[in-house]
Amino acid sequence: MEEGLHQAVILKFSYGKPDLQELRQIISKQFDVKGYCNIGQLEYRHILIRFDLFEDFVQPLSISTGFNPREETSRAVVWISLPDLPANFFAKRSLMSIASAVGKPLAVDKAMQDRTRPSTARVKVVLDLLDKHPKRIKIHIMDKNSGKVVEHYQEIVYDNLPKYCTYCKHQGHDERSCRWKTVKNKENVVVATENEGLGNLDKLQDDARDFLNAKRAGQLEDEAAKASLVEQ
Repeated sequence: MEEGLHQAVILKFSYGKPDLQELRQIISKQFDVKGYCNIGQLEYRHILIRFDLFEDFVQPLSISTGFNPREETSRAVVWISLPDLPANFFAKRSLMSIASAVGKPLAVDKAMQDRTRPSTARVKVVLDLLDKHPKRIKIHIMDKNSGKVVEHYQEIVYDNLPKYCTYCKHQGHDERSCRWKTVKNKENVVVATENEGLGNLDKLQDDARDFLNAKRAGQLEDEAAKASLVEQ
């Protein structure tokens, strides 16, 4: 890791260029920063923030080696829902443990904390869009009275799970619907067609050359035959 970046995070903005002056005013309050933080423009939609205090450093969003601002990370923050979860698993510690089977748990939603929606629990996680995302997981439940372990299969619903394109390295679509790949394929088809046309032209020229050579050879044979008749 480069010097000075061991306690750095990168913020990505989906639309437009952020206002640095405004960010410098609200970042400290928004992230409850206790120490000093340096905020600078990294690229059009990316901001680099370096924290002096480790406690202000947000580990899940830490910068990684080889970061390319022209490529979007395959990691995303996603809400997952756990419908019909047994009531004894609604404690925050249990929810975080269950969510860790999908990604890195960050927080539970407000309705979960206030217990105003007992039918479904929701947890915010950081996951890799290139990984497989299980639709259900197996939970072992121990009966305190009997001591027996019971298996419970818990359904997992991903709320607005974004797609990731491995061709252009951007979120929001997959490789099949990538317009950059479509444009590139069209360019390759044009080049291939031009090359094929040049190849056909070369073949026609070769055929014409062979025909002329054969015709000349025929004319020479005819002239030789006529000369032979005259001599006789």
